[in-house]
Amino acid sequence: MLFLLLLAVAGRAGAQTFQPYKSGVIAYHGYSYPIVPGTDEWKSISHTQRVASLQLPADTLQSISTARLLETCLYYPFNIDIFALDDQIYSFSRVKEQFNGYSELYQRTDFVQQLMNLYSSRDVAFVNQIEIDREQGHYAFDYHIMEFMFTDVALWASDAQAAQIVAMLYEKKEQKTQYSVYGSTNRMVIALAIGRSLQRTNAFSDYQGTTLQAFLQSGKPTNASDLEYIYSKAKNP
Repeated sequence: MLFLLLLAVAGRAGAQTFQPYKSGVIAYHGYSYPIVPGTDEWKSISHTQRVASLQLPADTLQSISTARLLETCLYYPFNIDIFALDDQIYSFSRVKEQFNGYSELYQRTDFVQQLMNLYSSRDVAFVNQIEIDREQGHYAFDYHIMEFMFTDVALWASDAQAAQIVAMLYEKKEQKTQYSVYGSTNRMVIALAIGRSLQRTNAFSDYQGTTLQAFLQSGKPTNASDLEYIYSKAKNP
């Protein structure tokens, strides 16, 4: 009996715990998936089984705090699929549909504020602490995911929150230009989140561009002049 107990304890001790990135520069407080991506067990199952293994149990969905749920969604292993297609807004909608963590998160009344808190708390310059180039890219990716979330949040945030979101996103955009690791892949996404927030204040009434409203509605790529106009309004609201 004692042998079996020791064996069980040893088994649990040897089990891997989900950790988004190896360097662990930022501590992870979200849900720990029972099958950790990258392990032999993960590699032995199909894609469908992997998606199923990542779904949160019903009791977890009910009890997990919004802050922890947000981190769980932020580091959902299949978020990378957002970049599988040129239409990233559509790809993001598909990712949200396949993970029940997103469904629960978007129903939380404090989701908007928790997202704002987390995004504003992240220091753009912290990537300099990471020595592995690939890991730098991973942490930069966190910002991209939150900015995708903001494209949705902008549609239902309060007026006060919308104004704060505009200022926050524009400030981060300016800060990120100093670090090549952030690239320009999410330039359109930030503009969309800012634009949707500003649209509620009739900020674009003087703009003559014909593609701006279509961009704000669909999120599909638009011309550079639309993005620059959105940024100019964010800089001087």
